[in-house]
Amino acid sequence: MTRDQLDALTRRFHGYVDGYREPDGTLHEMLRLKLEHTCRVVDDARLILAGEAWPEEACVAGEACAWLHDVGRFSQFREFGTFQDARSVDHAVRSVAVVSGGGWLDGLAAEERKRVLAAVAAHNKRELPVSLDAATAALAHLVRDADKLDIFRVMEEAVRDGALERNPEIAWGLRLDGPPSPEVMAAVEAGETVSYGWIRSLSDFILIQVGWLNGGFQTETALRLARERRVLAFREAFLGTLSDDPGVGRCCEAARRHLRERLGGGGDE
Repeated sequence: MTRDQLDALTRRFHGYVDGYREPDGTLHEMLRLKLEHTCRVVDDARLILAGEAWPEEACVAGEACAWLHDVGRFSQFREFGTFQDARSVDHAVRSVAVVSGGGWLDGLAAEERKRVLAAVAAHNKRELPVSLDAATAALAHLVRDADKLDIFRVMEEAVRDGALERNPEIAWGLRLDGPPSPEVMAAVEAGETVSYGWIRSLSDFILIQVGWLNGGFQTETALRLARERRVLAFREAFLGTLSDDPGVGRCCEAARRHLRERLGGGGDE
C-alpha cells in the first residue's frame, strides 16, 4: 500500500461515516465518539510505529488497519443501538464485511489485502489466533495497543464531562454501584486476560483497563505512553469511589509493579 492509497482509504472512511450524519450534518453523540476514537487510534498508532521504528511500508499498512478497525461500529449502533458485541454483532467481523463488501482495498495485492483484513478481524479477540503469520500478528497488536490507549482517554473524558451519565452505553450500560467480580480481580492481579462474560459492574469495566497495564500491551512504546498519561493514577482514584474491596488495590499494585519491571523505575504511574 502506498501513501496515496492510504489517503484514498482515509477519504473513503470519512465518506462512509458521512452517510450516518443527520440532514443537518450532525452525528449521534455515540457515533461522534466512535469517529473521534478512530482518529485518535490512528494518532496513537503513528506514535507507536515511530517509537518501534517500523519500516515505511509496514507503517502505511498499520495506519490502514487503525482507520478500519472500528468501521463496523457505525452500522452496529444504527441497527442495534448498542456497542456490546454480545448483544448485537462482532464489530470486527462487521468491519471486515463493510470494507470487503465495499471494495475498499481492491487496489491492493491479494496478500496485503488479506493481511489487513485479518488484523482488523482479530483486533478485538481475547487472544490472537495462533494461525496468524508474524506480519499480520504485528499489525493486530499495533491496533490493539493503540485502541487501548485511546479507550483510556475515552473513559476519562466520559467520567469528567458527564458523558458516562448521559450515555451509559459507553460502559456497556453496566450498573454503577455493583461490586467487582472476584474472577475479574483474580485475572487482573495475575496478569491474565479477562473474559467479558465475567463483567457485571462498572468496577469490572475499569479493572479490565487496569489489567491492560499488567501485561496487556505488546509494545513498549504503548506502555510508556500509558505511563506518561498517568492512566493508572486516574483508574486507581476512580475505583476508590466505586469499591472498597481490597482486591482492587492489589490489582493496581500489580499493574504498577509491571510498569516498573518493564519500563524501569521513575516516572509517575
